[in-house]
Amino acid sequence: MSALNDRQREAVEHGEGPLLIFAGAGSGKTRVLTHRLAHLIRCRDVRPDRILAVTFTNKAAGEMRERIARLIGRVGREMWVGTFHSVCGRILRDHIDQLDRSANFVIFDEADQATLMKEVLKALAINVEIMPPGRVLNAISRGKNELIGAREYERTATSVYQRTVARAYTLYQQRLAENNALDFDDLIMFTVRLFERHPEVLADYQGKFQHVLVDEYQDINYAQFRLVSMLAARHRNLTVVGDDDQSIYRWRGADMRIILEFERDYPDAKVVKLEQNYRSTQNILDGAYHVISRNQARKEKRLWTSKSAGHTIAVHQAADEHQEAVFVANTIQELVDAERRRYADFAILYRINALSRVLEQVFTSVGIPYRIIGGLRFYERKEIKDLLSYLRVVVNPFDAISLRRIINLPPRGIGDVTLRQLEDVARERGVSLLQVALDAHDLDLPKRSAQSVTAFARLMVELMGRAASASLTDLAAEIIKRTGYVEWLKEEGTIKARARVENVEELLNATREYEAQDEHAGAAGFLEQVALLTQQDELQGELDAVPMMTLHTAKGLEFPVVFMVGMEQGLFPLSRALASDDANELEEERRLCYVGMTRAQERLYLTLANYRFMHGAGRATAPSQFLNDLPEHLVARGLPSRPRAVTWAQADGAAAQAARRIVAAHAGADAPFKPGDRVRHGEFGEGMVVSLDPKGDGHRVTVAFPKRGVKKLDLRYAPLQKLG
Repeated sequence: MSALNDRQREAVEHGEGPLLIFAGAGSGKTRVLTHRLAHLIRCRDVRPDRILAVTFTNKAAGEMRERIARLIGRVGREMWVGTFHSVCGRILRDHIDQLDRSANFVIFDEADQATLMKEVLKALAINVEIMPPGRVLNAISRGKNELIGAREYERTATSVYQRTVARAYTLYQQRLAENNALDFDDLIMFTVRLFERHPEVLADYQGKFQHVLVDEYQDINYAQFRLVSMLAARHRNLTVVGDDDQSIYRWRGADMRIILEFERDYPDAKVVKLEQNYRSTQNILDGAYHVISRNQARKEKRLWTSKSAGHTIAVHQAADEHQEAVFVANTIQELVDAERRRYADFAILYRINALSRVLEQVFTSVGIPYRIIGGLRFYERKEIKDLLSYLRVVVNPFDAISLRRIINLPPRGIGDVTLRQLEDVARERGVSLLQVALDAHDLDLPKRSAQSVTAFARLMVELMGRAASASLTDLAAEIIKRTGYVEWLKEEGTIKARARVENVEELLNATREYEAQDEHAGAAGFLEQVALLTQQDELQGELDAVPMMTLHTAKGLEFPVVFMVGMEQGLFPLSRALASDDANELEEERRLCYVGMTRAQERLYLTLANYRFMHGAGRATAPSQFLNDLPEHLVARGLPSRPRAVTWAQADGAAAQAARRIVAAHAGADAPFKPGDRVRHGEFGEGMVVSLDPKGDGHRVTVAFPKRGVKKLDLRYAPLQKLG
């Protein structure tokens, strides 16, 4: 107890009755929570098995157990410590039979849920393009978070969309029951239902748990609130710990009003504010306060520290996103050299994942190791790999691996059975998968499947022809447009889908930058450089490296030096928050900014660009309104030292000089071949025509050979035989 400050001690030593602990960022929240648990056992003679401690992540629960064990030894293991889902799962294993379900139920993860929902929508003849599975699952999840079952959802549905979701919800729950399965939301909803229908079971747990403690209380939803309230109703020894200023998960169901209304729900509650910060310097804390204090829906509190004022907050306004990334890289390297810091002492935080792409390129070019935390490197993200696979097939129609990846993306009704048939025929005939697909109408396939396959193959051949006169960026944009990939993502209507659309738009920025280095740059060279960048990233994965992550991912972490990039209006805060009629949208953006700023221990850099390529186009930007909240005495504005441009050529070294370039063109009406034709060459063997060159005398043709690569041939000296 000697290590606790006065407010921490007050919270730890509280006796009976409800307790609300407002724990500011870096105020020792976990220490208080674990010391209170130890105090209840050691000083108030509460049996460990009569204590329930609930948190949100397995990591947090594990850390809590370890700390308690260090304080009081093995006896602490008898406590119930876990996540909401694990606690509910434990209760249901013992009592779910009273809900006419079997105790050996399985828990469906997100992938299982998506698979099941696809089956449900198919069974109900609901068009997945209009009602994507992810969107329907999100709607059902929101209902379950409000303890709205399928019947009530159906009864209260007022729109065609809601009635359609209600049908899917009903069948989805039936199919879960048939599989003896629960999803994550069911774990909580079923436990509440168990307690409501069987008060004797609830009474047993109310008697069992003399004290209930809940961490991250600002992030709970209504179902979780109801569960906790029921369990704590008898003894009323409910301790909740949280910080309304760090509530950033409204989009996944968190309801910050619950923590703000705790005193209304428990008028006799003791309230303790932990405002002494042990993480950051005072300048950082003051800057964060001036941002968050503009929110209306919050409890007033202001963090302070016994540390010095420290460095002022650095705000850097770069010319564009490249110079912004160069400034970040240069500053990190200078601090590593001058102060002997490790790369892991730094963190780069951004509002959206797409901002990592330029940073990754620059860091690779200057040799600074990095790691993407809580996500994938830009070129490893699914949507990027999908579109690069389209580009690879356009460049090399014999790339069966890439073709296999995209043949049904977006979904076109080409299933695994059809794909296996195509592959079998390709092996039997010794030809490419794409060539078989072009001839799908001659195969023993269902009519609809054959039509889908043929349409896909013809699209690919048309794109190969388009590559003749199109720039790399125009070709990539054409792929995105003709495949309907972005529309497919948008139809899902989820937060994740919006982020994936932003990444697709960032891919076009990447192709533009590559072309800017060389007006003759082509798709093959771009793909080669991407492969080399990805390979270099893998090599750097285990090194002392700079972590890059979204602001959401950063919650709960801390770093000596933090860079928050992209501090521009419309980017942070996001445009949709600025345009929303709901003031809570903008307030949540402000809380997210506060969370990011309070991750910094010693130095905080806020960076922005005057001009940025976003959403597929370049535009002038305006500084984030959050920057206007900072008093001038807390801010230092400066220019980067030794700015230098970074090019794609630097990013992959000598490989850029060896990059291949494919120049293709539309075939003329009287041309001897057309894209997609099978041909035979005397030396190279069988191949496929990619394109013809209309600029010369009509004799040049580009052909892809499975074993010899892509060749550009002059028909006057290298005659080709057209195959049937």
